[in-house]
Amino acid sequence: MNRKLDWPALFLFAAMLFGAVVRFWPVIVNGFPLNDGGMFYTMIRDLKANHYILPQFTSYNFADIPFAYPPLGFYIAASLSDLLPVSEIQILLWLPALVNTLSILVFYKLTEEILLSRTSAAMSVLVYALSPRAFVWQVMGGGITRAFGMFFLLLMLWQAIRLFKEYTHKRILLTILFGAGAVLSHPQTALHAVLGGVLIFVFYGRNPRGIISSLSIAVGVALLTAPWWVTVLIRYGIQPIISAGSTSQRTLESYLGIFRFEGLGDVLFLPILLLALIGLWISIRQREFFLITWTVLAYLVDPRGGDGIALLSLSVLAGTGLLKLSALISRSDDGPETVMLKRSSQFLVFFLMFFFILTASIFDFQLVNTSLKSDDLKMIEWVDSNIDKGKTFLLATGREFSMSDPLQEWFPALTEQYSATTMQGLEWTLGDRFFPWYDQLTAFQHCADVSCVNDWSARNSVNYDYLVVMIPSENETGAIMNSLRSLADSTRASDPHLLMYESESALIFNLKK
Repeated sequence: MNRKLDWPALFLFAAMLFGAVVRFWPVIVNGFPLNDGGMFYTMIRDLKANHYILPQFTSYNFADIPFAYPPLGFYIAASLSDLLPVSEIQILLWLPALVNTLSILVFYKLTEEILLSRTSAAMSVLVYALSPRAFVWQVMGGGITRAFGMFFLLLMLWQAIRLFKEYTHKRILLTILFGAGAVLSHPQTALHAVLGGVLIFVFYGRNPRGIISSLSIAVGVALLTAPWWVTVLIRYGIQPIISAGSTSQRTLESYLGIFRFEGLGDVLFLPILLLALIGLWISIRQREFFLITWTVLAYLVDPRGGDGIALLSLSVLAGTGLLKLSALISRSDDGPETVMLKRSSQFLVFFLMFFFILTASIFDFQLVNTSLKSDDLKMIEWVDSNIDKGKTFLLATGREFSMSDPLQEWFPALTEQYSATTMQGLEWTLGDRFFPWYDQLTAFQHCADVSCVNDWSARNSVNYDYLVVMIPSENETGAIMNSLRSLADSTRASDPHLLMYESESALIFNLKK
């Protein structure tokens, strides 16, 4: 007897396989945590040094940053580094990619529960697994919190939908457990766990039993996470949370920015968006508004980070749209399970899968190019070995946005020096001064001579000891790169600045006082 090919299983396998490849390839190539994670590296070590009791503040960058961040990822990383013969650096390198890969399977289970079709869910998981928005920020060093947050959020949403279809104590307990994991992993997933839970109740559980179950889950999650949030409120009050939340601007301009297509990433996202629009049309025709509502609210409540959450519902809509498009091309009306028997449908899906893999690969190269390189690490190692701890540094790197500059973040973590140009962690302390200080740091990166640096230092009351100037490669062009080259020449000619370290990529000057 001939067995028919199980297309949903094949597509799920392909999503897991190629999803793992695009997540692990930059990790393998780079060999050091991708992009960010320096502050979290310090917080993991602070936690271990304090015998797994939450410290009052993190020692990161001598900035008195409250240890208010959801700590589950730190506890997992610290425990693994104690139990296994691996360093914290290795955990920040490998664990985010592993957890984010496992999230692909959980997303499939969630989608299968929403669409009630293995084929539709398989189409959706292909879209999600290979979308850069699903993994770029998750596999970075900072993914030690973000990847766990998304993993537990997906698990919670999956179990919540199953609960309202099959009321059991097991489902309630699992939803509480995974909801607590989402809250304890990352501020963003904590917010979207609440949003997702409310939406699932509204669309799936509006009955007396659903109300009781929802209240039980809310109380259970609050109690399970209480050791963390009660400690935070007692120590610092609500101010650090308000300060961190204020960095997500909710202005008309920020909301309009959602509709702008800027850069290669938005252009490459267009095929997914077009497929999602087909899925949107189908949902409206069927009067099913859960996914539409989820997408809109994800952006409304979180314009800064809503992309990654809205991708969940957009991927489900895109999977539905892909299945419909396949049926139209193959002229098949026999239902979702038989569409893939048509050659034209197979060609369309495999062509799009190839396109998604190509798109993901492009972002993999960008990931590798926005991470510390061997020359950066050599410079950091020299500082760590040759300069007394606790000195004040200015880092001229040519990157305007300090929050996505790997050198700015990792330098204080690996040298135990104070970097006045590093912004990581200040979202918890600066409040409404966050964006003005960001503007000042941007202005510093445009300094083209040493007098500009000194004026900036005096204007912002920064009494620095050392100035680091990164040297762009010959193929790096643009005004800010030329400013770096000019600053290097200007500082070399400055008598008060003594050249202490020189390589092809960096200069370190000591300001004589």
